Formats: sequence, structure tokens, C-alpha cells
Amino acid sequence: MQFPLYGSCALFGLYVLFKFYKDLANLLLGLYFTGLGVLALAGLVSPFLIPLFRSSKALTKVHEFDVPVMGMIEFSIVDLIAVVPVSGIGYIYYTTHHWVTNNMFGVAFALRGIEMLSVGSFVNGAILLCGLFVYDIFWVFGTDVMVTVAKSFQAPIKLVFPRDWSAPVGQQFSMLGLGDIVIPGLFIALLLRWDVRQALAAKKAVTEGVKKYFYAQFAAYIAALVTTVIMMTWFKSAQPALLYLVPAALIAALLTALASGQLKELFAMAEDEAGAVVEDDKKSK
Repeated sequence: MQFPLYGSCALFGLYVLFKFYKDLANLLLGLYFTGLGVLALAGLVSPFLIPLFRSSKALTKVHEFDVPVMGMIEFSIVDLIAVVPVSGIGYIYYTTHHWVTNNMFGVAFALRGIEMLSVGSFVNGAILLCGLFVYDIFWVFGTDVMVTVAKSFQAPIKLVFPRDWSAPVGQQFSMLGLGDIVIPGLFIALLLRWDVRQALAAKKAVTEGVKKYFYAQFAAYIAALVTTVIMMTWFKSAQPALLYLVPAALIAALLTALASGQLKELFAMAEDEAGAVVEDDKKSK
């Protein structure tokens, strides 16, 4: 439950910063997030370049460096090569803030976040979703903080989609915050890994047919996003996406577990640090 509290403090801090130092904040944070975006996108491009350099072990060898504060960093020469073309995208983004380049970096951030993070267990994921459910509703409906930061913050922390080119500047795009992608994405990824682990434990082939929790979550996510857009259009005001995404994710998981007779197993499911699903100690005894 600490994450929503820290997120609230950071959000309010950004709100105050943009109220008094908007240009300076966008300059410094723009540079910071452009650099991070280049690294995140290069990390996604690099695997596609590896087959081109597979014959050279020197280029594909992974180097490890323990950097103070940041911890262990791993990269290969191919990763550095990937940075070169992606830097051009970073330059275009920083100088124009074009919505296409913004979305490229935003998707890269979202994918890397889901790849690197784990909620640990179903219970942890449910608690996190519930906490952010309250967080999103309060900051969107209770204050103008969330909307103000989202519109003022020129950084790839949101996906933007053209809505009406004839509308006044600032009202031409619809926005979807990365938190509305990453947070449910972590929960969906957790259940996808559980689908795979269950199939392997039962000595079944990992096919699309065994991914029942994943597809239930995927369908629920799409339905919740569509509902968000409908409500936003109906009320003509910003909507907290987690208001619809969180109930959809939790209800889909619980209904799938009930239909499969796995409700107890769902609540006991957890992962170790390596991402492997472990069983409840009491159950194993």
C-alpha cells in the first residue's frame, strides 16, 4: 500500500512544480525522459539486431558493471549499436514532441516495466490494484492535479491519440497514462506465468489453450478500456481508467478461478524472486 502514497506525493510535487516552473520543469524532465526513452527503446530493438551479429561473440557478449546507486548493469556491444538509430528518434521527440515518437517511447517504457517488475503474488497484486483504484479516483475526480500534470508534462509517460485536429491546441488528443497499462499489465503477466507453470506442472504442452487466465484478463482489459472511452465521451470529462480496469481485472481472475475450481490455489499463488510460481508452504505439507 506504500506505492499509492509515494505516487501521490510525487504527483502533487509535479503539480506544484508545473504551477510555478513549468518551462524549466519540461526542459529538465524532457532531457531525462528522452535519455531513458532512448535506452528503453534500444533495449527492445537490440534482440532484433543480434541475429545480424551472431557470428561475432565479441559483439554479443554481455558485459556486467556494478554501478553505485543504480546497481548491476548488463549490456552488449549490440545494445550500444541499437542506441545509434534510436537516438535519432530521441532527437525528433525532444525537438518536436511528435505524438508518434512519444508513443514509441511510452510503449517501450511500458514493456520494459512489465518485463522487469513483478507483483509477487495474487494477493499483492490485488492489494496494489485496490490501492491504485482509490488513488486514481481521488486525483482525477477529487482534484485537478492528475489532469493538470498529464496535460502539462511533456514526457512519454502517457500514450496520446489524435482525436480532433480542428479542436483547440491541447484538446486534439486523447491520453492514456502508462500507469493504466503497466499496473494492470503486471497483474496480467503474473497470471500468464501461472498459466504456463500450471501447464508445465501437468506435463502439458504450453499452447494458447492453456492460457485461460491470460485471455480472461486480456478480454477484461479491452472491455474496461472501451467502457472508459464510452464514459469519457458520455460525460465529456476525464475518466480514471483504473476505475474500470481494476474491477475488470479482479472479477475476471476470480470468475476464472471459480469456473476452474482453483479459488484457493489462486489466493495461495506466489512467485519467488526468479519469477517461478511457488506453492503455499502449508499446502505442500
